[in-house]
Amino acid sequence: MFANDGSGSGFLISDDGYLLTNQHVVGVAKYVKLKWPDGKETLGEVIRSDARRDIALVKTDPGGRPALSLRLAKPQMSETVFALGSPFGDQFQGSLSKGIVSSLRTIDGLDLIQSDVAVNHGNSGGPLLDESGRVIGLTDWGRMENGVPVGVNLFIPIDDALRTLNLIPPTPAAPTPPQHTATASKARAKP
Repeated sequence: MFANDGSGSGFLISDDGYLLTNQHVVGVAKYVKLKWPDGKETLGEVIRSDARRDIALVKTDPGGRPALSLRLAKPQMSETVFALGSPFGDQFQGSLSKGIVSSLRTIDGLDLIQSDVAVNHGNSGGPLLDESGRVIGLTDWGRMENGVPVGVNLFIPIDDALRTLNLIPPTPAAPTPPQHTATASKARAKP
């Protein structure tokens, strides 16, 4: 996803083209350019965003691409997780890294999932997946010491992201086998 002079990651939460990313990825842009793993590009419109929670909802034409399944239940300590994204731009698009849930934290009044799963610039807005391939959060930021990542990375819980954007959480789906994308229940905007 490209907006202004930066880039980040995002993921579909509904088969009709709604996707999530970070607000700091879209900034003040009304439209963003999306580049899919197959190389095709589409335009997305920023529908809603919340700077404090650092979350944004974008609408695009998904071109038949399926949404990811969502898991609203909080992860457990030491649970295996995977971060999917585009660190350092589209050259490394589709990178997957593995780690564990280190802690569930509240920082400045916001709930966050802490993990040692590797993320870098460009992973922002990408999904944090459980072992069944369901989204449990999205990449927010990683702690740096003297410009070097230290393995303390923070993710917005998916249920909190949906609530912040005034979306109705999807009904829980049965676990699906791990895969890059999976069929999802649809998240809907409240009327």
